Amino acid sequence: MTLNSAVDDNLHVGAVTGRYVLGNRSSLRGVNVFACRLRSVSPTSFVAAAPVVGKVGDVITASFGPFGTLHGRITRHVVDGFVVDVDADTSKRNELSARIDAFRDRIWTGVADKRAEKRFMPGDPRSVVILADGSVQPCLIVDYSASGAAVSAELDPAIGQTLTVGQVAGTVVRLFDVGFAVHFDNPQRGDDIEDLLAAPDEWSEAVAVLKARHIDTDEGELNDLTDYGY
Repeated sequence: MTLNSAVDDNLHVGAVTGRYVLGNRSSLRGVNVFACRLRSVSPTSFVAAAPVVGKVGDVITASFGPFGTLHGRITRHVVDGFVVDVDADTSKRNELSARIDAFRDRIWTGVADKRAEKRFMPGDPRSVVILADGSVQPCLIVDYSASGAAVSAELDPAIGQTLTVGQVAGTVVRLFDVGFAVHFDNPQRGDDIEDLLAAPDEWSEAVAVLKARHIDTDEGELNDLTDYGY
């Protein structure tokens, strides 16, 4: 694929998780670095589901394993995240175009990440975290299993803290740089868990509070997501 032919040829993806920061100030774990889910990508823009959507015009630095680190600005919001125009010169855009081609080839040849088979990514990653005092925070479900979930939110909980993700109660068992791992109080049935974790209506209400806020963080290289240990 050449750059000219790829400008409007968005590759739609659903199982690529990354991380991002907003703005220009040093990031703090659990506050300014968040997980996100890539929805589509082209050499000129990308769409991502995200727990903190920022404002139109905010600077974004995002990292997705197959596509590298992408810099740009939010141009508009979508129902579960934002659209970013990629800020790159022709060389960088051609490099991204080549990465998109390689990823598309991997999809068609059936090459998959073995680790992804051990956990599941919800079709709709939007949800909310409900704290013991009844306060609600929008969050993104990074992935889940019958026993727990990895969650990204503008929240820095303590290990051992109890909370509810969607409708599932659990305990925070691990912190990592884009969020935290929750171990469910009771194992969940595979057929039911995604519906129990999802809370798109509550998410929409909760994210409206954060949408107008500006979060200044450092632009910089971001690493891939790792094992969450829930």
